[in-house]
Amino acid sequence: MTRLPHAAAVLIAVLWQGSLLAQDAPLMTEGARYTMSYEPPVSLRAAGFDWDHQLTVALPATYGALPEKSYPVLWLTDGPGMMPLAVGILNLLVMGNLVPEMIVVGVGAPSELGLMAFSQRRAVDFAPPGDTYFYGGFAGEQLAAGAQAAGFRAPPQQADRFLAFLIDQARPALAETYRFSGDHGLFGHSGGGMFTGYALFARPGDFGKYIIGSPSINATDRAVFRMEEAYADEHDDYDAEVFLGAGEAEIADPNMAAWGIVSAPVLLAEILKLRNYPSLEVTTRIFPGKDHFTVVADILGEGILALWGDEVEAPGSALDDVDWEDISQE
Repeated sequence: MTRLPHAAAVLIAVLWQGSLLAQDAPLMTEGARYTMSYEPPVSLRAAGFDWDHQLTVALPATYGALPEKSYPVLWLTDGPGMMPLAVGILNLLVMGNLVPEMIVVGVGAPSELGLMAFSQRRAVDFAPPGDTYFYGGFAGEQLAAGAQAAGFRAPPQQADRFLAFLIDQARPALAETYRFSGDHGLFGHSGGGMFTGYALFARPGDFGKYIIGSPSINATDRAVFRMEEAYADEHDDYDAEVFLGAGEAEIADPNMAAWGIVSAPVLLAEILKLRNYPSLEVTTRIFPGKDHFTVVADILGEGILALWGDEVEAPGSALDDVDWEDISQE
């Protein structure tokens, strides 16, 4: 095995340490962990549902070391599946002092219930209420025809009740135990992206940040677009930050194309840009080569950076404290 010269090895170690532990980074707090920690899951029953929703909380590394500090909150749909990814991404971004620490709350069906229950429950949670599950036009007709041939039955569409549960029941219940700062963001992908788009206009102002990944927002006769138009008729501003993302390879997937998984979020971004709301910030990314599953980490990581990345001071250079003369003499 090739061994690095001692001076080079020392320099690499210094650079690595400096990049992770930037001057005044929160993880340098005495007594702090260096990764987030999980709390035991809890279950709550939302009005209008026949089952409990599981909520899992992950706490920032400094949570126990800074008992007076409150933290932003990132809410995740599809919680059991998305929690490990979000926590892993945040661990690294916080280590690099690129985003502030935050509490993560994942909401969804318990994993032990299996994939079928997960699929059935999320369909109910995420679908905007309406008279239809699909939408018109060529692509929508193709989608509906395929669903009919497969024997698909539209689920109850209870996004309104699920959203009320998150904001009016789960949030205050958890706030009694955990130190929420009041800065709340919502992430969803696929059907969860549909729900996050719905939340953007169904309860404006109840979340300040939205990460909308590969969303099926054409659902329910393009409910999200109709809600956006209704909002625009009554308002001349929207104070929020929105990140919209999808994968390039989703265009070539017939199922994704039928839902407009790429075209719909691009269209929504264009409309919001044209509204010219002074307080609204919209970021859009189409990730080259990524499909509906491989794009999730990109959307979540880039979304967190885009929406929270300006809330930390720029880290100092890892080179600032290097004793070059001492290293060169080794």
